[in-house]
Amino acid sequence: MKQMNLCYSMLLIMLSFNVFAQKETYNWFYGSGQGITWNRTQTFNGSPIDAPNTTVALTGIPTRYESQSVRPQLYPMSTREGVFSLSDSQGNLLFYSNGSIIYNANHDIMENATELEGHSSSAQSGIIVPFPGNKNKYVAISIGISGENKLAYNILDIEANNGLGKLELPKNRQFELPQGVAKSSFVESLAATKHANGVDYWIISISRAGIDSKMVAWLLTKDGVLNSPITSPIPDNALVPDRPGYGCFKISPNGKYFALVENLAFNLYWGEFNNKTGKFSNTNNYRAIANKSITSYGGEFSPDGNYLYVSAADAENKIAYVFDFNELLLGNTVILKTYAAPTNNYFSGAIQLGPDLRMYMTMSPPSFTDPYPSLLYMFENPNKPLTTKVYALKNLSPGTERGADGLPGTRLGLPNFASSFFMAIDGTTTICVGEQAVYTIHSNASKIEIDFDEGDGPKIINNIEEIKHSFKKPGNYLIKFRPLNSQGNPIENEAKSIYTTVYSCYLPVNHNLINADY
Repeated sequence: MKQMNLCYSMLLIMLSFNVFAQKETYNWFYGSGQGITWNRTQTFNGSPIDAPNTTVALTGIPTRYESQSVRPQLYPMSTREGVFSLSDSQGNLLFYSNGSIIYNANHDIMENATELEGHSSSAQSGIIVPFPGNKNKYVAISIGISGENKLAYNILDIEANNGLGKLELPKNRQFELPQGVAKSSFVESLAATKHANGVDYWIISISRAGIDSKMVAWLLTKDGVLNSPITSPIPDNALVPDRPGYGCFKISPNGKYFALVENLAFNLYWGEFNNKTGKFSNTNNYRAIANKSITSYGGEFSPDGNYLYVSAADAENKIAYVFDFNELLLGNTVILKTYAAPTNNYFSGAIQLGPDLRMYMTMSPPSFTDPYPSLLYMFENPNKPLTTKVYALKNLSPGTERGADGLPGTRLGLPNFASSFFMAIDGTTTICVGEQAVYTIHSNASKIEIDFDEGDGPKIINNIEEIKHSFKKPGNYLIKFRPLNSQGNPIENEAKSIYTTVYSCYLPVNHNLINADY
């Protein structure tokens, strides 16, 4: 009898797994009467863009915000473009807006929340962020369209009216403007992200003034919006405030990069952002380097910040392009991949990361009066653009009656969120005992508190690019990460977790086998 101790490492697929983003982004309202939620997900039949006459059963797809049996009619808000919403840390809807009206969780107009300075045809008509240091207050920023001279913010008190909230007077509070910068130069583009301290927020917009154009960042702290905006130049004659159409402005989830899509300027800008100082740098643009134009409307970073997706509005059947953002920073404007939908006759609109860290792009009918159903495209894994699958999701939010603008369906806009809500963990989800699991948390914190769920409690480590760990026993482990601020305290709402399943990876010896050949 041959004695043998057979031991080998099983061939396991090392999956890159993205946990859900924070629940503040769980509820979306957009287009004409559309509303969806990730509080309940479903298996939904989506059509691959390369096989539009077939369907694939997709799991984890958001459902209509309320079932049709509960609310058969469409939702009251209508917006052709800009929209923003926010939920609490448990995923409960707080409010949503088209920039001029704020609706509460009951879909009624919030007290005092009308005649704001946004516009439903502004690409990014507004954004809402938590008020630092006050869990019951929020700041809603709104921005208008060309010729309206509108940019303002409002403070919302969610405790008022039995939790339905109200807008605190005075209404439409004004930002302190940099010297020589006109309020009328701020049009349609608006973003927000957390400060490097993990507590405060940067509110950022674009002053379009030809060669005097600037990126302007205001810091929101527990004391309110500070009257000392930070400016960064972006000299370009094409950036003017009186064009008939603009695009979207995005900050990457890790707060390090930016992208600005200029629709009818036929250009794309990108560069770096310092979320400690509020300064932009290394700014460049597509036309200057590639010597040709690009027509897009929406833009969004992948969760890991390595790729930039932009919607395609310049060619029939093409719906989106993706760039390697690290290559863009080096001045290489080669498009990494083009996504096309052979039967598409919609316009590509805004692109937005979802709380599931998939990417969603809205599609608008050729005319806002056309009776088209709602249509979103979903990018399954935006961290892997060369292999990700893209699916058409039709009619996610059906309803009776007509939308507020006369017809139901999607339009050009999707909700605008502070990018820091989408910081994620990439990591190993299956591994063998003794092998190294690798985790990357996309955070600007210098220190991370980590608990590998092995019974020895959490420990604090430096935030390095890759966190590696070897598990000693098989089991299902819940690994918890908590970024820490400069004072060593956990950064509010940035705790993340990921499951890793560890196998023994040993094949037990069958002692009944005799003279077996291996």
